Amino acid sequence: MESSVLKHPRIAEAVETLVASGGGRITYDVGGGGRETLLAAGARLAAETNAPLTIVEARSLHSDVRAFVREVQPQARSAVISAEEAALQPAGSINGVLAVHADVLRDADVREPLLAMAHSADHLLVARHDYSDTTLDALATPGLVLRLRDLMPSAPRPAPVTVSPPPMDMSVALRLVGQANRDVLPDQVEFFDEMAEVLKRTDPAEVKQRVGELRSKYEATIELARRRRAAPGPTDPARTPRDHGQEQSAAHQEHRSQGTGRT
Repeated sequence: MESSVLKHPRIAEAVETLVASGGGRITYDVGGGGRETLLAAGARLAAETNAPLTIVEARSLHSDVRAFVREVQPQARSAVISAEEAALQPAGSINGVLAVHADVLRDADVREPLLAMAHSADHLLVARHDYSDTTLDALATPGLVLRLRDLMPSAPRPAPVTVSPPPMDMSVALRLVGQANRDVLPDQVEFFDEMAEVLKRTDPAEVKQRVGELRSKYEATIELARRRRAAPGPTDPARTPRDHGQEQSAAHQEHRSQGTGRT
């Protein structure tokens, strides 16, 4: 157990909440500072209320628990016992602050004695994992949750990068307009000039696409105009080639008729 974890904002906040509430429960991930939170809150609550602190923890951790409590709250009056020792205590003999790690409740024989001890204590604090026994949950409120992800330093989010297309060189815009104007009617040129003005600060590739779209829009008009320019001029309906041939035939017949009359 490391007292340095108490400097983490989320763990420090949990300790403050448990002390202010006069007890409660912390559910935490393995390695998430739950034991440190339990002991720090219990020792501080005992010091502030001038009450004895009884800690029920696995026997293998007793030495570490005592050292931790002496470091964070030297003035706290504390005793560390195992669940089996707690089960042997006379009913009602435990008062003040009781701090229990719920892992000790795996032994069904100690659950009822520890529940009675929790009822007699003035303040109850419990630390547990998600899979721990829930015998003391109803008495240890409020219930706080501390996850490992809450303790991980958040990576700074990169500032959003706004990429603006470079301003188009007017010579490029004018060249595109010129290419488009070569294939349109004079009265349509103004549309391309207006397009170049609107898009002169846009990506050149987009301008090419937009100009192409506009050229396609007037393709039918352009083709119609070309056909009109290529078509022959209007003819006099009164003088068709067929009529001209008939006139020549009639004149020839008249000439023959006149010649016969002189003979």
